[in-house]
Amino acid sequence: MPHIISASSSGEIAFLDARNPGQPIRRVEAHKGHLTALSVHRHLPVMATGSSKQLIRVFNMSGDLLSVVRYHNSFLGQRIGPVSALHFHPYKPLLAAGATDSIVSIYAGETHRS
Repeated sequence: MPHIISASSSGEIAFLDARNPGQPIRRVEAHKGHLTALSVHRHLPVMATGSSKQLIRVFNMSGDLLSVVRYHNSFLGQRIGPVSALHFHPYKPLLAAGATDSIVSIYAGETHRS
């Protein structure tokens, strides 16, 4: 089924059928407001959302939460600022996140080999 994924700054993600875009298939509250970025992986069934509240969430295509990246302080300094951009590598499970503090971070998904 062809999907359209739409996000709003209020924090909601809507999954739509391209044949009937006026009626969402499902809705997910990704953030409680302040959603600032959305990226969908081209080949893997994952998407990521970013927030001005220094938070990244990764979901599967059913809307289930898989992972969270949060702000935290340590002796090495800030790890994530207010997220302004997200982009997945086209083939690998890598996510680039740009923040309003001019820092770009790369996050790697887990890969399992037998």
